[in-house]
Amino acid sequence: MDLRQGNWRSAVVTLDGVLHEQQSVRHRSRRPESVLANLHAAVETTRNQYGDRLRAVTLAVAGTVRDDHLMQAPTLGWGQVDLTAVTAGTGLPLLAGNDATLSGVAEARTGAAAGAGTALHLIVEVGVGGTLILDGIPASGATGAGGEYGHMPFGDRSRSCPCGASGCWDLEIDGRALAQHLREPEPDDPYAYAESVLQRLNEKRVARAVSRVTAALASGIAGLVNAHDPDVVTLGGLAVPLRAAAPVTFTDAYTAGLMTFHRASPPPVLDATHQEDGALRGAAALGLDHITTDTALAAWSETHP
Repeated sequence: MDLRQGNWRSAVVTLDGVLHEQQSVRHRSRRPESVLANLHAAVETTRNQYGDRLRAVTLAVAGTVRDDHLMQAPTLGWGQVDLTAVTAGTGLPLLAGNDATLSGVAEARTGAAAGAGTALHLIVEVGVGGTLILDGIPASGATGAGGEYGHMPFGDRSRSCPCGASGCWDLEIDGRALAQHLREPEPDDPYAYAESVLQRLNEKRVARAVSRVTAALASGIAGLVNAHDPDVVTLGGLAVPLRAAAPVTFTDAYTAGLMTFHRASPPPVLDATHQEDGALRGAAALGLDHITTDTALAAWSETHP
């Protein structure tokens, strides 16, 4: 399952990694109890269909996740939420993770970063998220909340972020930033707003705003490259059309932000392969990892002689 600002998506995944029965459902209400109840109902329906062949539920969430609890999700307007309500009473394990982290897992396993020992994945939707992937495994930090790159102080320190920090990079590179540069009201849906702005590049003031946001994106990426020294950087979400809209600006800002020794052979910055399906595919990989461990396979063998 992939829980987003405006909708949630789901799929049934078989052992070969293929996604089946994909569906997308828009939120009628974004209240946590309503959304989680809908997800729980979908799990129950699927369990009734597949019985004990359904072995785990994985959930990608646009927020900070720790031990199957959502700590905060500014884009959803949620604070702390116990996500285990999604599988309560079903006997199924819930494996929850940040959507950008799981998108990075998908890129490292079967996407643009496949084969890279160290990969940096970034995705821009409402703000920016990402992950550092080491040999196919995300560096999740001490408590599982690693990869909150959007909340590094790469921005204006006088501006407060909904996360509680100030100067967050998030505020410089999405629809909110474009609206600020264009002196337009902050949009209710920053992602849709950014998409609409990117259709108006023939307007000089729009082109300037997009260029400023693209430069902020590229400069931050350079800083992360200096910190992590990845083999490759992959981009998803709005990062892709932003770079395409101002490629020279992106390259110049990226190069200028790199330490000198990186500039002769900088890590390539590639568009992600999976894009829209990234988080769902990463969640699938997480679930397959869980049910194919030696312990899990032994337990299955004992109950299915």
